[in-house]
Amino acid sequence: MTILRKNVVYSAFGRNNVLFITSKQSLYLPLRRTIINHSITFHKHFQNMSKKLSLIPALFFAAFVVFTATSCGEDCKFDQKDFVGQYVVTEDCSLSPAASYNVTITADGETNVKITGFWELFSNSVNASLDCGTITISSQDPDSDGYVVEGSGNIEKNDGNVTINFSYTVTNNNVSPATIDQCSATVYTKL
Repeated sequence: MTILRKNVVYSAFGRNNVLFITSKQSLYLPLRRTIINHSITFHKHFQNMSKKLSLIPALFFAAFVVFTATSCGEDCKFDQKDFVGQYVVTEDCSLSPAASYNVTITADGETNVKITGFWELFSNSVNASLDCGTITISSQDPDSDGYVVEGSGNIEKNDGNVTINFSYTVTNNNVSPATIDQCSATVYTKL
């Protein structure tokens, strides 16, 4: 049997031998040794290739970690100082009447703040965490009286004016079923 492929003619002679004929030389090798040599070479190349390919997912993972770890840190244009201060609040909730009142936001550690005067009815401060331009109020009962608050907001700076747009709920667990006052259009404007 004779096969022509890329200027090499493969001709089989007998059971165990093959003759390689190229335009420059002729080489007669036993078939078994040729197959074994090619298998070893292929196996070595495959091992090297598989080692290199296993690095690709590791590199993608490392890039993902670096990107997410620094996604806000250096690019963030807000810090705790931007949130701290006196604010006038314009609040419109689902169960309570529209209201306007003042609150004070103070620093609490490096990435947290306390909001005094929240919802105009809480005696104690509401704790919140900061992440770049986002303020988050985890579920809490500041006065331990059955009124639970939770929500979040985003800070904005426009021409020196600082506002925080809040969306939160206050749940009254003293009645059955509990009532939920949803405050989705609350704006804090820094004084």
